[in-house]
Amino acid sequence: MPRPQLNSWSVLVLGLGWAAVASALSIVDASHQCRQQFAELQSLQSKQWHMQEQRGRLLLQLSTLAAHQRVERLARRELGMRLPSMHELEVVTP
Repeated sequence: MPRPQLNSWSVLVLGLGWAAVASALSIVDASHQCRQQFAELQSLQSKQWHMQEQRGRLLLQLSTLAAHQRVERLARRELGMRLPSMHELEVVTP
């Protein structure tokens, strides 16, 4: 059997067919990558929200622990500190 001849229209149709298949595959790949990146974005946003929540709790705890009244109470009770009396004060001049 003789082999059929390919004319210019046949080559054009085959080329466009392959281009359409390649384009479709690249669209599928791009959609898949987009979904993966969106899922990663949502995961990172969730982590950010939890970290901001934890930061807020830590700032509240820090302000509680560093309150002036608490520091003074601990200094008196645990370290035995007290305010000096008037006769214990010394004024130093340069």
